Amino acid sequence: MPRMKILNAVEQDAFASPPVFTTAQRRHHFAFSLEAQELAATLRTPTNQLGFLLSWGYFSATKQFFFPQTFRSLDIEYVARQLGLSLDAVDLASYDKQTVARHQELILQYTGFRVFDAAAQTLLSQEIAGMVRVQLKPRLIFWRCVDLLLREKVAVPTYFRLAALILTLINRQKQTLTALLTQTLSQQTRVLLDGLFVQSPTLEGDPVDSQTAAYKLTLLKKLSQSTKPTKIRERVTDLTVVRELHTRLSSVLTALALPPDGIRYYANSVLKSEIFQIVRRAEEDRYLHVVAFITHQYYRLQDNLVDVLLTAVQSYQNSAQREHKELRYAQRTQRKQLLQNMLGYMEEQLVNPLRAIRVITEQPQLSDAEKIRHIRALLAQHDDQRLVSLRDEVATELSDEDYFSILEARSVRIQNRISPILKVLTFQGEAGAEALLDALQYFQDKDGAIDKHAPLAFLSPEERVAVTEHGRFRVSLYKAFLFLHTQRAIKAGTLNLEHSYKYRPLDEYLIDRERWRRDKAVLLDRAGLQACVDPHTVLSDLDERLYQQYLTTNNHILDGANPFISFGAKGAFTLKTPKQECRCFF
Repeated sequence: MPRMKILNAVEQDAFASPPVFTTAQRRHHFAFSLEAQELAATLRTPTNQLGFLLSWGYFSATKQFFFPQTFRSLDIEYVARQLGLSLDAVDLASYDKQTVARHQELILQYTGFRVFDAAAQTLLSQEIAGMVRVQLKPRLIFWRCVDLLLREKVAVPTYFRLAALILTLINRQKQTLTALLTQTLSQQTRVLLDGLFVQSPTLEGDPVDSQTAAYKLTLLKKLSQSTKPTKIRERVTDLTVVRELHTRLSSVLTALALPPDGIRYYANSVLKSEIFQIVRRAEEDRYLHVVAFITHQYYRLQDNLVDVLLTAVQSYQNSAQREHKELRYAQRTQRKQLLQNMLGYMEEQLVNPLRAIRVITEQPQLSDAEKIRHIRALLAQHDDQRLVSLRDEVATELSDEDYFSILEARSVRIQNRISPILKVLTFQGEAGAEALLDALQYFQDKDGAIDKHAPLAFLSPEERVAVTEHGRFRVSLYKAFLFLHTQRAIKAGTLNLEHSYKYRPLDEYLIDRERWRRDKAVLLDRAGLQACVDPHTVLSDLDERLYQQYLTTNNHILDGANPFISFGAKGAFTLKTPKQECRCFF
């Protein structure tokens, strides 16, 4: 029998024991139908009557049967009072197995449930096998099995029966995977994996077998969250090492076809284990766990570096915006003077001449030629040079040059953190991200040493002008823009990673289109959503239920039966949020 425990001892005990009811719950679950009461009345002894009704009440709550010795004393007293029985006349110790089994059959018959038989086990085994293949956690599989049994109207068996079935199928799946490893692992790859269990000296010159020497596998377990440049470079180096291992294992990973949850499942076992515990595993089992661990670390390292990129770039952007805001505040007097100059110019050079022109055009004693001559004389007094100067000042004030200069000045600091990350990550993009992908590929090809030939298509028109201002290519500003655009694209989902837990394309987190077309009915049935297939029916039903709920709520208010709403003298109302169990007043 497998030794793994799906539920801990406390949870197992809770699962195998009747629920602990509140007063309201006890009243609800032991409010027996006339049919149940009539059946109980046909039983010969008070013990049988009480045991039967207690089993019925517990089954209505949990769809499980429990041993008589686990029945709750408060529930026994409550049901005994309902039956008018004295507890002295009841002896649950004499409630024998044959009688219990017969009563359980009656309860199943009248509630429309069936026993957990061979057919139910076969159905459940098929579902478990599917969940095991995608490597769901045993605990999650257990509770999904319970949900499935309830949906199929099958009585829930004991914990040990369910756990044994789940663990048997888990072990069978592990045997399948280890068999695949036996077929696909070359001797060279085995030597590579065995090398992870070799010690490496912590300091140069230390003996390999010294007490300070760490195993290579242990070194790969470490994953810092620091945003310091030195720590980032260490993780970049780790990613390079792990990527080489992952690449050499690609054919093995293709054969295993482990989903993300499966990778996590086996990798977490390695992360939680000491080296000697991993080494003690059977050879193929050890290789399975190590292969999953390498893949897991490859994904986690990339996710970690993207997290750092997003955090560092956001901090960089926030500090630049804060400095720009402070600069703009310091320049408020200069802007006020500029506006005053602009208003003065408009009054002197535009408004007043227009008034004079209007007066000239309305003088009947002047001929058209004289009017034109006077207007030309007015226009000759126009100060074009001052207009050009004011225009340039306003254009400078309205431009983002100050902000761009701040980004450029702060760029070197952020480059120390982000450049190593962009050099090592391999991005893929959605439609519309081609220009940014070209820029990132150029950045990697040049090892970050970009020049005026760098792609500009991903930049906005204003950013392009700023980067190439006065014929000079501003490298630091270009990198700042590249980092900002990369951050925005990752957050928007247009830029993603192939090997990742958190930053894969959205479609990879969904049921693939082909499987949906092939298994739509099965998937909907498994999720209990058959009634939701036709949207018109669903919306119509929801509309009717909402309307009825409005009627119920309004009637309760009018009848004074809703204590959670009160009205003031002027008709204004006040609401109090009720507790969950009190919401029947609505």
